[in-house]
Amino acid sequence: MKRLIYFLTLILVVLVSSCTKTDYLLFNDAARVQLSDTATINNSFFYEPASVLKDTVYIQVNTIGNTTNKDREVKMVQVIEPGINNPAVAGVHYIAMDDPSLKNLMVVKGNKVTAMIPVVLLRDPSLKTNSFRLRLELVANDQFSLGEKQSRSRAILFSDRLERFYSWRNDTYTSTAFGVFGKYSTRKHQFMYDYLKVPIDEAWFQAALSIQATGNYRNLLKEALATFNNDPVNIANGTAPMRETSLASSAIVTFP
Repeated sequence: MKRLIYFLTLILVVLVSSCTKTDYLLFNDAARVQLSDTATINNSFFYEPASVLKDTVYIQVNTIGNTTNKDREVKMVQVIEPGINNPAVAGVHYIAMDDPSLKNLMVVKGNKVTAMIPVVLLRDPSLKTNSFRLRLELVANDQFSLGEKQSRSRAILFSDRLERFYSWRNDTYTSTAFGVFGKYSTRKHQFMYDYLKVPIDEAWFQAALSIQATGNYRNLLKEALATFNNDPVNIANGTAPMRETSLASSAIVTFP
């Protein structure tokens, strides 16, 4: 009986060692690349002067495996997502990722394990009336194989109008800004911008969080909204109470 237990234990050790070695080779047999984050990036030209016709957002890539003292090219291509309206068009809404002007920027520098890959967005007039979506995906090349399947692509949603920012990405408590400002609407967002006179975006929200000022901002905005809604002129012209859209049946804008 003891001999049987011994042999069973030995077999188990061999199997575990084999699996460990296989997993190790899976992630170390070649230089690989993957994304550090796959959350959708929201971007807008709305706050930029009319003279700004391009904007650049960055996607961080991480490498797996050994480094090298030479620059290594990273390849990304657009993926058209089924059922998605308004996919971005290369040359119209963004500079194609294989454009010669980006070649020297689409690299992981020598002796580095991360890189910030630029995506150059273009301020086409169509962004005034529609939001466009660009999903980019890593592609293997002679420099890199691919890392985890779920870490290979990322989407950018952009326009030339107000857009949700990451901390207000949905109307649930998984979005920090929802807990502070309540349900999102473009009209509410516009009111916040008009009253505070600063870009109401992720950078602003994170700065407010860092100094614990989000509650103060909410109170200021609640008071300002009450003042707007009680203004006889606004009542007379039908803009008060403020609603989420121009429809009379639309929900009234509120702050928690």
